[in-house]
Amino acid sequence: MRRKIVLLAAIMGVLCLGACRATENGEKENVGLTPKSTATGEPTGEVMPSSTPEPTATPVPEDNTAPELTLLGDTVMKVIARSEFTEPGFLATDDIDGDLTGQVQVTGEVNVNLCGSYTLQYEVSDAAGNVSTAERVVEVSQPETVYPEGKIIYLTFDDGPGPYTEDLLELLDKYQIKATFFVCDNGMARMLSKIKEAGHSIGAHCRTHDYSVVYADDEAYLEDLEAITDLIYEYTGEHTTMIRFPGGSSNRVSSICPGIMTRMTEQVTQMGYQYFDWNVSAGDCDTKDTNQILENMKKDIKRYQYSIVLQHPEHRKFSLDAIEELIVWALENGYTFLPLSPSSPRVTHRIAN
Repeated sequence: MRRKIVLLAAIMGVLCLGACRATENGEKENVGLTPKSTATGEPTGEVMPSSTPEPTATPVPEDNTAPELTLLGDTVMKVIARSEFTEPGFLATDDIDGDLTGQVQVTGEVNVNLCGSYTLQYEVSDAAGNVSTAERVVEVSQPETVYPEGKIIYLTFDDGPGPYTEDLLELLDKYQIKATFFVCDNGMARMLSKIKEAGHSIGAHCRTHDYSVVYADDEAYLEDLEAITDLIYEYTGEHTTMIRFPGGSSNRVSSICPGIMTRMTEQVTQMGYQYFDWNVSAGDCDTKDTNQILENMKKDIKRYQYSIVLQHPEHRKFSLDAIEELIVWALENGYTFLPLSPSSPRVTHRIAN
């Protein structure tokens, strides 16, 4: 027994000495690798713990950049009163959130039926709460006046349509003359479409020519104006802005309501209308003499470069008969006939009430 123990100790000593020499000769120890089976030398499938540290998340940079908000079109826009205003649009983008155009908030409004300055404000924010703003100013105003070259005659006819409207249209067509009709609601509204189709301009005179009704008070006048402009639109599809006050802006019959003309001339202008008086009168309310009517017009036309002629031929045959001679005389003397437009030179009288 003693001999077996000594022999076993000697064998163990030899094995330990060989292991030490292998390490000293530079052989690496199998540390941290998958252990091998002592029987076959193959991996056992067991993973030993690794000393490599776990990767850390990259920190997200803080978003301090506001979106980019761009207004399309001009930041200061001019719009003609009683016309249509169309928003030109805008774009909004963010370097992180992308397209934010659909999230832009617009505040403010534009009233095209009232001259003035209107401000529209635009605002957009990104997911981080960064905000961008922009501003657009819209100026609603009367159209600028355009002064044609040469000697100009604007024929204007009040109180129609009437029994001689078709004859008047035929006469004007014969000479290719365009004129302006300031109309009333007198049961012949169907003629408005014919006047429009013939290429003439149409202005609002009054729904009723009863001064006591039209000038009863401010509200009565504005209701009358709305009624006649609605009628014109119904038959022509045109929202006219040209008006002529019954009796003209200088009338005294409106004195039943003190100061109404002073207030109304200012208010309708602010509302985007253009009121036209006249500087040449045919005088066909004072005489039935055709020759006298013709001479009245010729005499005053000679005084002005821009003549706005007041006449009532649609209800007065004797007045209608003077027009052809006037046209021939004017063309022979270098005058040009034009219809009024919102930008035409205006003639206004001194307010008497």
